Amino acid sequence: MSEAPDPAPAIALTARGLHKSYRVGGRPLHVLKGVDLEVCEGEILAIVGKSGGGKSTLLHVLGMLDRADQGQIVFEGRDRAALGAAERARLRNQAIGFVFQFYHLLPELTALENVLLPAMIRHGGAAWRRERGAARERARALLALVGLGDRAHHRPAQLSGGERQRVAIARALENQPRLLLCDEPTGNLDGRTARDVQTLLWGLNERQRQTMIVVTHDERLAEEATRVLHLDDGRIRERSTPGVEDLPAAAAAAGRAGGDPADDPVGAAG
Repeated sequence: MSEAPDPAPAIALTARGLHKSYRVGGRPLHVLKGVDLEVCEGEILAIVGKSGGGKSTLLHVLGMLDRADQGQIVFEGRDRAALGAAERARLRNQAIGFVFQFYHLLPELTALENVLLPAMIRHGGAAWRRERGAARERARALLALVGLGDRAHHRPAQLSGGERQRVAIARALENQPRLLLCDEPTGNLDGRTARDVQTLLWGLNERQRQTMIVVTHDERLAEEATRVLHLDDGRIRERSTPGVEDLPAAAAAAGRAGGDPADDPVGAAG
């Protein structure tokens, strides 16, 4: 008797018909034109493409940092594209983690305090007084996980670039996000340090099945992702990677986009 095929993986996020334009010099520039994609739970989806192609704009729209002009973003079974500002902020804080190229750590806070920020925002007021003990323990555990257990009380200026990025990753994980969005996470690092950060991120995916979308110029990093999408001036297509043939059909679903090429006018694209 033949074995039953493995079930298709669940879909973590679906985007349909995403459009995004900006006005520059009084003229509209269309950055995203009808982008469709699916992200499966537990996969690492890499998005690559040239500078100015709209990669970071797409990531910001998917992560609710920016709003699409048109289209749907279905996350955890609900369309989130039309949420109000407060609901979007709550969703970002509770379900989505962000890792940026330039870290965005607060310089006056220690590594531990920077990691604690998402939990402080989530709970606030009296709830924070109840939860801060558990939050601090989790923050310390995350710093140990990223290899900085002995650097908890150092401020960003006392840390190397790789250490700052590790703090940023720990901060992104503090609220146990269901989706981790990484915008050029190795782009500001030297080769060896970039490799260490990639190993850390890939380890999170392997151990915890952390779902990730990674925007990158690093071809080596992209080639080791579960799946690669190429975004070029608002057009998106799937590019095969080693092992991609072994993915279930749902995991291999390609993104699509149509329309004329457009640059990212505000420098948000990686």
